[in-house]
Amino acid sequence: MTQTPPASDFFATVQIEEGASVRTDSDGDLWPTAWADDGHLYTANGDGAGFSDGEYTDIVVSRIEGTPETGLTGERLAAGRDVAPIWGDPALVNSKPTGIVAVDGNGDGRDELYLAVQDLACTPERIFDEAPAAGVVASDDYGRTWRAPDGPMFTDHLFTTVMFLDLGRSQEHARVLGTDGTEGVGFVYAYGLDGNWRTSMRQVVPDPQELFLARVPAGRVLDRDAWEFWTGTGPDGGARWSPRIEDKRAVLTDRRRPYAPAADAATVPRAPEGPSVIAQGGVVYVAPLRRFVYSSWCEFTFELYEAPAPWGPWRHVHSHDFGPFPWTGPLGPHPRHGGYGTTIPSKFISADGQDMWLQSNWFVRASSYSGSAYHFSLRRVRLGVPEPGAATNSPDPRRNLARGTGAVPIARMTRSGHPEVLADGSTERAEDSWNGSAKTHDHWGYTWTRRYRVDTVRWVSGARDYNGGWFAEPPVVEVRRAGRWQPVREQRLDRPYPADPTATGRRAFTARFAPEECDGVRLVGPPGGWARYTTLSELEVYLADG
Repeated sequence: MTQTPPASDFFATVQIEEGASVRTDSDGDLWPTAWADDGHLYTANGDGAGFSDGEYTDIVVSRIEGTPETGLTGERLAAGRDVAPIWGDPALVNSKPTGIVAVDGNGDGRDELYLAVQDLACTPERIFDEAPAAGVVASDDYGRTWRAPDGPMFTDHLFTTVMFLDLGRSQEHARVLGTDGTEGVGFVYAYGLDGNWRTSMRQVVPDPQELFLARVPAGRVLDRDAWEFWTGTGPDGGARWSPRIEDKRAVLTDRRRPYAPAADAATVPRAPEGPSVIAQGGVVYVAPLRRFVYSSWCEFTFELYEAPAPWGPWRHVHSHDFGPFPWTGPLGPHPRHGGYGTTIPSKFISADGQDMWLQSNWFVRASSYSGSAYHFSLRRVRLGVPEPGAATNSPDPRRNLARGTGAVPIARMTRSGHPEVLADGSTERAEDSWNGSAKTHDHWGYTWTRRYRVDTVRWVSGARDYNGGWFAEPPVVEVRRAGRWQPVREQRLDRPYPADPTATGRRAFTARFAPEECDGVRLVGPPGGWARYTTLSELEVYLADG
């Protein structure tokens, strides 16, 4: 499957928890965050009561204290029309927060908070499917009172989902973009989407597939005339800006639709073409790694991108597929759910930049037993960076490189969210890739932060099944080098692969090939059966050397 932008090799491994593991006593969705100079995290939610038992409203501002490890508490500060006006007709739209930033723009030694608020359609025939206008409101007292311009700053569906770039506490890392007065210190940066905050399910407006970038002097955030839009890079590699919104160019374009409908799919996405992958999330600067990370999502996946500068070049890091609904909530025995409004608060990034917490929400189809994630909730993310140096492992047909080497299991999709069973040394439990869609390929494998030499892959299928569970044709082993996957050389199987139900039933197969040096190995092929899935109970990797 072709993807734009190209695949990234900056991160070697990606681990994302299958469900929220940190919950808070709050109510609402979206929750963009800003880390202010007073040490607190400030946030705003849509459609809820925030951190309180107070009135349900379309927008609530709160302050969050604590850490994911020690516990998080919050306080509701302001709500509803005390925060922001509805820019258009209240019968047609209501307010939703999309981005927030804390910065000292007036030089008084204390941060101001700036909150981006969009009009989002609320009528039954257009609900949540278009964002015609947006504006920014400001607070000089850490979120308790707010002031707004006379009207919206962005209209005609242009740049109406505004997400401020998170440059750390009080925008402290703005200096990495330069201090010459033309970039970095003194500016606030914001990303924007046209049309809607996510896929327009009813196709009221085109789906967002491009991410745009703007900047504004920190002391003039509410002055629309002071905003400039990225139009490309000059011969020296520096960013170019224009005050005309019509001149803006996308810093990131991604037209993938990982769940495009198919006639024989058991579960068909609501969007006619399948959901697009660019949506309201957040961009954070990971200071220890000097990298910008954009966390996005589609209806059923999380999407991660990285870049060395706010304007790119952006590359795709990872798609984490949770499958179609129904999902299992955070109180279930095996929580597994995606979400929307994906952000990574800079306050919770580890000192080495590889461990962080992703915030997302989930509104639909939450069972009473497994619980809702409709609140400020977090899950662990680890982005492992590659280790330098060539592979040094010696031939050893008894050493399974899937175990004890820091291997991270990967899969196109896991129904139960437990790919780790592939390396547990037992065939009693298996994972399968069923998700109700007519997938064209499956993959199962491992990635590492260091390189290994490999020449053998052995796998054991899951229990006997007649609905699916096998590959529709003999699978191919692929290895990863410099972020790119490619087939191995001279692959041969130890026995003919049947490509039918007889391939299931905990049957073992071995693929051997010419030795390859790589930081990832996977088994790839089209899923078989009417239900279109594969199942594995064990997956082993060796350097056997004959």
